[in-house]
Amino acid sequence: MKYFPLTTVVALVLFAPAAVWACVPTVQNPGTYTTTDLGGRLLTGRASTWRPGINSGLPNVLHAQSWNGSTLGAQWELRCPVENSAIGVVDNRVGGVGTVVYTSTFTGGQLELFSTGEAWGDGVADLGTTIVISTVQFINIANVSTPVASVLNASTSGQFGQPTLCGRHCVLTFVVSNGVGVGETTSLDLSITRPATYPDFLDASCLAAPGGQQFGTWGNTLTTTMRIDCTTSTTAATWGKVKSQYR
Repeated sequence: MKYFPLTTVVALVLFAPAAVWACVPTVQNPGTYTTTDLGGRLLTGRASTWRPGINSGLPNVLHAQSWNGSTLGAQWELRCPVENSAIGVVDNRVGGVGTVVYTSTFTGGQLELFSTGEAWGDGVADLGTTIVISTVQFINIANVSTPVASVLNASTSGQFGQPTLCGRHCVLTFVVSNGVGVGETTSLDLSITRPATYPDFLDASCLAAPGGQQFGTWGNTLTTTMRIDCTTSTTAATWGKVKSQYR
């Protein structure tokens, strides 16, 4: 362990106070940001949810990425929230016509904002709970209750980035108020597969799902609001804290 002379420590404190007494600037910028369909600069996205069986099964794993019309994941990526419990189902159909509401609860995973020079900055948010609610519309086709449309709402949040020297913490909240289901694998039609323009299916270990288990759903995330909140401790660093920086 090396020690600087006391006079050196004092000089460092006097001539570089920003590193000790003030918050170190971070790349997480507080504010409310919206997607392009709401007039903002946050890109809308595409999402896929993997499952181990062609029609069903647990766990389910969520993977979403920004979409600029040609490229996935250039601006942001949500990866690997995992659902290990059964999906909640509320069936509102009468005579096969109406809606079925599916509620999924995912835990863990990360949401990363990439360094693209946007106002909100960049970094990784470690997520807590992600709630996804899908409302599917059914009608009767040839006397069979058949899904014809799906609308998705979702929300997630987590600690964004790392606390600074003086204790600045940021929380990122990401809310999708309008999404559209596009496709789903089914044993009734084996020709239906995830298009390459939707995020890869990821398994519970956050790796690409095996080639023989390319099962799940995919859709578009639209109308999104992202909020970044940061708080800063007002407690000044102690002399012991100062000394610890220069050992």
